[in-house]
Amino acid sequence: MQQSALHFSCACALAGILAAPVEAQVVRLATPNARLAEEFSAIRGVRELADGRVLLSDYIDQRVVLVDLTRGSVVQRVGKGGGPTEARLPTRLIPVSPDTTILVDLGNNRLLLLDGEGRAVRTIAGERPGVLGVRGVDAGGALYYAVPGWAEQHPLQNDSVRIVKWKPRRGTEETLAVVQGERMRSDIRQPALTPRIPLVGYGSQDGWVVAEGGVVWIVRTGGYRVERRVPGSPPVVGPSYAYPTRAVSEADRLAFVREFLATSPTSGKGEGGGMGFSPTLNQQEVAEMLRGTQFAERHPLFDAGRVIAAPGGRLWVGRPAEPGKPVLYDVFDETGRRLTMVELLPARRIIAIGRQSVYIVAESESGIQHLERYPLPR
Repeated sequence: MQQSALHFSCACALAGILAAPVEAQVVRLATPNARLAEEFSAIRGVRELADGRVLLSDYIDQRVVLVDLTRGSVVQRVGKGGGPTEARLPTRLIPVSPDTTILVDLGNNRLLLLDGEGRAVRTIAGERPGVLGVRGVDAGGALYYAVPGWAEQHPLQNDSVRIVKWKPRRGTEETLAVVQGERMRSDIRQPALTPRIPLVGYGSQDGWVVAEGGVVWIVRTGGYRVERRVPGSPPVVGPSYAYPTRAVSEADRLAFVREFLATSPTSGKGEGGGMGFSPTLNQQEVAEMLRGTQFAERHPLFDAGRVIAAPGGRLWVGRPAEPGKPVLYDVFDETGRRLTMVELLPARRIIAIGRQSVYIVAESESGIQHLERYPLPR
């Protein structure tokens, strides 16, 4: 660990010697080449297949569908339930091969292996701590995920977590990096007398994702630097792109609490005592939750949940969104240098990037979501 830290420090020093970053050109994605008429409640995963169709998971509607955006067709492949071909609270869709996908079946505490048509063909138990947060699978079948702090024999400091590579066939685990995880409230280990949100609202954290070939991208919250780790090679760390951030407002605080309550399931609230959603809180209950929630003073430099690996060795990183304003993404190359900035229309976020397309979720004021497809900028 000391050797890795020394190498990281040297790499950061080298990056600082390089020329200062210049202002990036802005590319606007304003007109989709396809928009699906189907309505969704909470799109959590999109995965492009070899023939251009996509798999899509809806967390609240609890289904996985096979979508042909050219034809506008939607076919359900995984429905709600606990059977071998069903899912509850489906989230990420992780590529395994050109037409094989892992679905994170959060509500059933397992992973489902989907074939090229999106049908479940195998169940993988999610008993190993952190495996339900899988971010990637390499050609050898190893899974990449972060080990939660509570599962560590010797917990790391300051909410840090380990990114590991787990080989199920051998039962071996390799630590690849240590990152800043979700910021937990200061009294998280003390008994709670009233319901509370365990996270610090808008707390900064590192973002990370796994690209093809087991390449791990890390976006460091300290200084906003991109780090690329290729198996068998030392990390490559880019320059800092830190900028002044805006203060967290009262409206931001309220939005955070409402979104957390609307999208975070609770154990025992679902069917059979599993994960499920609590009844909608009234205005007074939301106000009490707001008063009891801890918040950062300022927004983070980037949204750790909007870090996306793209073909060609590119990384897209989303800036914190502001209501009613265009949404910005920074695009980095393999050396961690920013190539350009991509601007989306308001109330949109990138959910996946394919070989030639960018897949975007557009959300209405009433919370209805649609899937849009845009040409991938070159």
